[in-house]
Amino acid sequence: MPQPLQPKRILVVPLRYIGDTILTVPLVRNLRLLFPEAHIDMLTSKTTASLMEPCPYLNQVLIEPKSTPERLKLLRENRYDTVFLLRKSASFAFMCQLAGIANRVGYDKQRFPFGYKRWGWFLSHKARYPGLKTDVPQPISHLSLLSAAGLSIQNNDLELWATDADQQKVTDLLSEHGIHAEKPLAVLHAASASHGKQIEMGKFADSLRQLHEQGFQVLATGISADRPLYDALQAQTGLPLVNLAGQTSLRETFALYQRTQLLLTVDSSPIHMGAAAGIPNIVGVFGPTNERQWGPHNPKTNFQPVFMDLPCRPCYAKVCEHNNCKVLLSGSQIAKAVSEALTTRPD
Repeated sequence: MPQPLQPKRILVVPLRYIGDTILTVPLVRNLRLLFPEAHIDMLTSKTTASLMEPCPYLNQVLIEPKSTPERLKLLRENRYDTVFLLRKSASFAFMCQLAGIANRVGYDKQRFPFGYKRWGWFLSHKARYPGLKTDVPQPISHLSLLSAAGLSIQNNDLELWATDADQQKVTDLLSEHGIHAEKPLAVLHAASASHGKQIEMGKFADSLRQLHEQGFQVLATGISADRPLYDALQAQTGLPLVNLAGQTSLRETFALYQRTQLLLTVDSSPIHMGAAAGIPNIVGVFGPTNERQWGPHNPKTNFQPVFMDLPCRPCYAKVCEHNNCKVLLSGSQIAKAVSEALTTRPD
């Protein structure tokens, strides 16, 4: 085991996507517990920065500059002695070395112009990146970077934060749409910015009917571009669906999830946001990705994954000849998982 680090200025660099940033929180919290006096920053995309601003474990949330010279300047000016690089990026690791960051902790599987290699160039400490069929949840894999740096793991809980203003905005929205606190809430998040994770919206029709039959008030979340998709689903079923797509910020969406009893979502950031919010029932619909790796990380969550059990799955191929993991998946499979979630839901 390597000699434990004693960092004073730490930078955490997650992937730029919302869900990946959420999955970084257990690592950040462990660093704060281990080094209460250290200065800890996170480098995020402009999209995810607001989500991490209330984080009590960070000194500063920095928005990543677009150009390489600007990134290098930021790294040098902040004089970090340690970086935890959760991206599989040889170029970023090299940039950290150029910036004089002595301790560069990351994964051994890095992206090069000519493909992936298990070399871990430019890193001082490295952990093995999990394989496609891993049973290890991704937040736990991220925590393995602590072990690679000779550090102990205190806990692995997922968490997020919403401000009082975020909570009030949600209260006002629910009131505006006639949502009553005495009836349970279900949220549908059936759209994804990733083409590989997108499931045909019509396949959620049976589940929408089922939720209404069980007395749920059903809301939809997403971005503004998702609104027509939910409007079409509502027209197809003739059932009420409160379309909040584009009406809530990331933190406000989290505040809404804190009031939700069931979440039905594709494999995307809402799964992790819902786990952090403690939603008791989550039905996750997966295409090519690994539901064991990317499912909700919360032992109290009643998780019902939906996926096609195919020999080619899981995969992360950018181009697929058939997309059977999504094409063959049926609406009845999704509805069955919703039924199982409702049958086994906690009190």
